[in-house]
Amino acid sequence: MTPRPGGKGLPDSRPRTCFLVQAGFGTAFTYLTSGVFLSGLAILMGAGDILVSYLSVIVNICGVLILVFPAFLERFTSRKKLTVALTVLSRLATLFLVTIPVLFPARIQLYVFVPTVVAAFALQAQTTVVLNQWMLGFIDEKRSGRYISLRQTLTLTVTVVLSLAGGRFMDLMGGKYIGFAILFAAAALMGIFEVILLAGTPDGEPYQSSSRGCRFRDIAGLPLKNRCFTGFVAYIFIFYLLLTISDSYTMVYMMKYLALPYQIVTGLYMIISLPQIVLLSFWGRLSDRSGHEFTLKMSIWFFAGETLFMSFATAQNWYLFIPATFLISSAANAGFVISVFNRRYELMPADNRIVYDNFYTAAIGLGSILGPLTGGAVKGLIDARTAAAGSAAIGSAVAGSAAFTGIRVLYLISTAGILLLQFTYFYFRRRQKIRESQKH
Repeated sequence: MTPRPGGKGLPDSRPRTCFLVQAGFGTAFTYLTSGVFLSGLAILMGAGDILVSYLSVIVNICGVLILVFPAFLERFTSRKKLTVALTVLSRLATLFLVTIPVLFPARIQLYVFVPTVVAAFALQAQTTVVLNQWMLGFIDEKRSGRYISLRQTLTLTVTVVLSLAGGRFMDLMGGKYIGFAILFAAAALMGIFEVILLAGTPDGEPYQSSSRGCRFRDIAGLPLKNRCFTGFVAYIFIFYLLLTISDSYTMVYMMKYLALPYQIVTGLYMIISLPQIVLLSFWGRLSDRSGHEFTLKMSIWFFAGETLFMSFATAQNWYLFIPATFLISSAANAGFVISVFNRRYELMPADNRIVYDNFYTAAIGLGSILGPLTGGAVKGLIDARTAAAGSAAIGSAVAGSAAFTGIRVLYLISTAGILLLQFTYFYFRRRQKIRESQKH
């Protein structure tokens, strides 16, 4: 097998330590400028349910846009310089979001906000791809599961601390603009530290493709020629589509329909983060021992449990079912983040990895676009029928009942879809293994 770029000549652990610390600064920046805080900023500017639901998966969605970049980026021989440049651009674009309510009239704020979000998070998605290529050159393949689990543990620790501090702070600020401005200012400081750290991290060996290079016509052609990789991408694409049919509405469901305070919402999401600090180590060892594909399949079963439990949550019992849902989600995410990272690089060739990674990222983005679109269409139909059926009741009560019913049905659709996907995937993988064994 062709050696991974940068995998030799740098045996010391300093680069790996640098990437661990970078994960902390990068997570702090991302957490303070996305998720519940970005959704809150959008709601402050008058964003509707659909836009807020898309913000929860905006990083995945913007992955579609980076599909056209690899033909250009594969020409860069220094992964370090490319990562630093993209990090600076993505951080500046993201920080611009908080200035929109100050610089623009209220009537056009969302028209500026939406394209800025798309540009900023497309740059973030591409930065992550390039950073991974640089980092992989310093990781031992046999211990990659444990290293990624360690890195993810640090990001979760940062997330827990910021969940406690950020949620409490925004409640004290009453959800006003000044609160978002202070959070983004803190994020800017984290971004500065991140760039300084990346600039001081050793570069790998200069990247040189052994092929003739990557052309625009190769962007989809190269990955599609690899049947194993294409099958894996199709599996993940369908999974994201099915999951985001309902999961993309969780944030708006809690913040708007259940009207939960920031501190409670961030506290609930901490239930996802805290157990992972312990679970990541278990999943990392399992992935290294039993294989990344096995661990990936096992983790996806948990997502079906997550969506099923969420379908039971109402305004009367949310304090029981949402924590239970998030505990299951914690187990699901801990296994998924480790196994899907390692499995995709396990299936990629050494050459033109940005092409393959961008193709994978774009597939996730497409699934994250189609999922909320499908969920929105189904929810709209359910809301309309529920409201029509109860037209004799008070209008506001009917509307509220329709909204709760529509969102809960979406979670059941996701559950059924993920279960069907798993059984189908197991069936075809078993048939494939039988055919391979018969050939030998």
